[in-house]
Amino acid sequence: MVSVQCVIRRTIMAALLSLIGCGSHPADWGQGPTKVVTAASITTQPTNIATPVGRAATFTVTAAGTAPLTYQWSKNGVAIEGATSASYSTPTVALTDDGTTYQVTVSNSAGSATSNSVTVTAGPRAPAIGDLRYLLLEQIATPGLTYGIHTNIVAGGTTYYPNEVGSPFEIGTSGNCDPGLDFKCTWFYQTYTLPAGVPGLTIYYSSGAYISMNSDLQSIPASSSVIISFDPQPGNKLYGVAWLLTAQSGGFDYRMETVPPSQLAATVAADGATSRVVTAIGLDTSTGLADVISYGWQSDTSTIYESTAQIVSPQNIASVAMAMAAQGYFVSAFGGNDTMGYAIAGMRVKGDTMPRIVACFVNGVMTYAGNQDWAYYTTPIYFVEPGNQVLIAEQ
Repeated sequence: MVSVQCVIRRTIMAALLSLIGCGSHPADWGQGPTKVVTAASITTQPTNIATPVGRAATFTVTAAGTAPLTYQWSKNGVAIEGATSASYSTPTVALTDDGTTYQVTVSNSAGSATSNSVTVTAGPRAPAIGDLRYLLLEQIATPGLTYGIHTNIVAGGTTYYPNEVGSPFEIGTSGNCDPGLDFKCTWFYQTYTLPAGVPGLTIYYSSGAYISMNSDLQSIPASSSVIISFDPQPGNKLYGVAWLLTAQSGGFDYRMETVPPSQLAATVAADGATSRVVTAIGLDTSTGLADVISYGWQSDTSTIYESTAQIVSPQNIASVAMAMAAQGYFVSAFGGNDTMGYAIAGMRVKGDTMPRIVACFVNGVMTYAGNQDWAYYTTPIYFVEPGNQVLIAEQ
């Protein structure tokens, strides 16, 4: 005999089967698992940046989370209009931007994440891109330079290195030339191979007969070249010269002024006051005069440069260069000899007294002023004589 409870259970099961058969089921039946939305998160934080005055700073963040992701950068806590991508480049950095902070907030439909606060440090001014008159490695947008040490000893010979920049000549008469011997000088120098993507530059190193020096210098293509080193050695009937050639539109104008050494500082100052940069100095023992080479640049005819210039003994080269850097001067030219001394010219944009970053090597001992990032150091002084070796590198 079938119980009443069994009849009820059978009736309920039949009703359920009937409903299922008619397609009555939950709305998401058979549609798979519910989509999971992951909140925005930051996987790589932006980092602090030291940027030369006159250049932009670029911050970048990497984020994760369900798309679409949105970005909003802020400066000192205030949202920046239009700064809505994973990277942000500031306007040109001024000295007043030193210490400015930046953050970015990344968001999606599930939430948001805010980055660490990062800071811009305004560093010493760099030359504008294309201005080859000083601090050549500041023209390189990214690190990646490789270098080698070379020599040029052939009178009348020229050696060049495509897609490279280089140092001035190693200066130091007793280290470079054999006293009393004609056509017996050796100039050492360093060259640096440019990383991929840098516009074409070529560095030239040449030596020739002293008697033809002036005409040879004038034959160097002025508009697209800048002489970075010049060393007359009339006692050996030779001179050496190094210059940088740009494949781009240069717009440089060459000038040589020959003055008594007592007028060196005034000459350099007058050049700077007319937007010229002194790039090479030669002290000529046959005339007792200083040859001052400077360039103007058509792309910037308004910047005024303050200057300092003096002739020093070999023992004072390092201390004078470091003192100039502490006052914001970059070493723009260096040259000389054991007889007349060694000339150092320092220049800076008018009023820009921020100390420069400099590394100084004296007889194997290294001293830094500023950071130790070697990516953009240029060598303006390369001096070697027996028992006294000095290399100055600047940013």
